[in-house]
Amino acid sequence: MMFNPLLPDLSKLKEQDIESKISELSKKYFIALKLGQGQAAQQIAVTLDAFKMEQKNRHHKSSQDLNKKTQQDGLEDLINVD
Repeated sequence: MMFNPLLPDLSKLKEQDIESKISELSKKYFIALKLGQGQAAQQIAVTLDAFKMEQKNRHHKSSQDLNKKTQQDGLEDLINVD
């Protein structure tokens, strides 16, 4: 997938900033579609996809970290080293 090289480093943004930007871009995307501005909508969609991908990657990493922690905590309860 091609992303806009002019976008800031999304990994440095707060989760709340990403969510608000996704909401803002979604509104602008649908407005552009309604006005028949296909090229503008396409450019907005590329940027929107970049923000959604960053959000998805963060959720995936968070889920993996939680699973890893859960597995580690579970093993500590099963192994008695006394």
